[in-house]
Amino acid sequence: MVPMLLILVVVHELGHYFTARSLGVKVLEFGVGFPPRAFGFYTGKTRVAISSYTQFVNMDGAAGLSRGRFVKVTSSEDSEGNLVARVIEAPPASSGLIRRMKGLTRGGEKDEENRPVVSDEWLKHEGKVREVGDGSFLLSDMLYSMNWTPLGGFVRLAGENNPAVPGSLAGRGVGTRFLVLVAGPLMNAILPIVFFTILLMLPQEVVVGQLAVKEVAPGSPAQAAGMQSGDIVLSAGGDEFDNVSALVRTVNLNGGSPMELTVLRDGRAETLEVQPAFDAEGGRWLIGISTELVNERTERRSSAPWIAFRDSFVNTWELLVLVKQGITGAFSSGSAPQFSGPVGIAQITGEFTREGGLAGWLAITILLSINLAIINILPIPMLDGGRLVFVVLEWVRGGKRVPPEKEGLVHLIGFVALLGLIVLITANDIGRLVQGHSFLGG
Repeated sequence: MVPMLLILVVVHELGHYFTARSLGVKVLEFGVGFPPRAFGFYTGKTRVAISSYTQFVNMDGAAGLSRGRFVKVTSSEDSEGNLVARVIEAPPASSGLIRRMKGLTRGGEKDEENRPVVSDEWLKHEGKVREVGDGSFLLSDMLYSMNWTPLGGFVRLAGENNPAVPGSLAGRGVGTRFLVLVAGPLMNAILPIVFFTILLMLPQEVVVGQLAVKEVAPGSPAQAAGMQSGDIVLSAGGDEFDNVSALVRTVNLNGGSPMELTVLRDGRAETLEVQPAFDAEGGRWLIGISTELVNERTERRSSAPWIAFRDSFVNTWELLVLVKQGITGAFSSGSAPQFSGPVGIAQITGEFTREGGLAGWLAITILLSINLAIINILPIPMLDGGRLVFVVLEWVRGGKRVPPEKEGLVHLIGFVALLGLIVLITANDIGRLVQGHSFLGG
């Protein structure tokens, strides 16, 4: 499960990362996992000027800047948009003798402890000195980090809530912020196309044949439509098929709506109209029949790359429809949709992988990626969709922003509520696991 979640989250964060960088937003860190940090490396070439106002901490002035030295820099912008260092600080000497404020240039403000006064409107970045020139230096201040907590990832952007910070996300227009925020869920929506292409190209053995009706459940939609034991199911919803899984998919895609089902009875084809009903316990749509394959055979199937790529769009769309069908079916039957937390996801992953190998692993990854895209785009505080609400609200109000402190409070409340929901879902997962229930339904 851990590799799967890492892939999904990293792909999500890569959407934010590449979009932010391409639109000129300052990216400070791309992290895999959550802190504490295991290791990382700095890259990039950020030009920072040194002025008469620059203050140095634990350094002998500008002479202390040397290639490869790690420094923390606080910068502002000049009238031409260039970064100018206000404070440059090196880590304390390893001897433990902390030399504060040596080599201070004139003009900088200090507090009571003789520390530089730093404004919240300045950019705080850090990294290794790449090159020192006349009156400026190059700073590698883009950190790629690996962290000890493996379940997740993040992108740290400059000034996410403060538009005054140089290179900040908050300082960009509505369009830029909208694109940066929506890029993460969009990547999770694109990932299934890649995985479906791979999945369809993989050779798979499929048991096929004529699909015969063994039994029709009393009071079921199939009985109401006039289906009989012994009927051979030829097509449903306009789709022909030769295996059980294709029938199940078609029934679930058409759940809640009447669909035409063609059967072969006594040597002639008959068309029946059946409306699938939602089974709350199994979490799926059913028509109320049990089937068996007759004249069965095993075929090894795979698609050419261009066919697999084309069909991946269809399969991704159908998966979105299936998710929607499951939610609407649960509400229409008066039950709540079943959600799974980390425990449930681990169990589902194990079941899919055990039964389907790599193909099963890809299938559940595709499903989770779609779910992650949907959840993140919903207007839930703290998530991308919740932040998008404030961006859209600003656009509707003609550029008038909600105060950052109020938006931050909403996200904080949402974060606490989200953590509470995760705890409840996890507790429910553990309860179902103890009772021996399958997370796949049925």
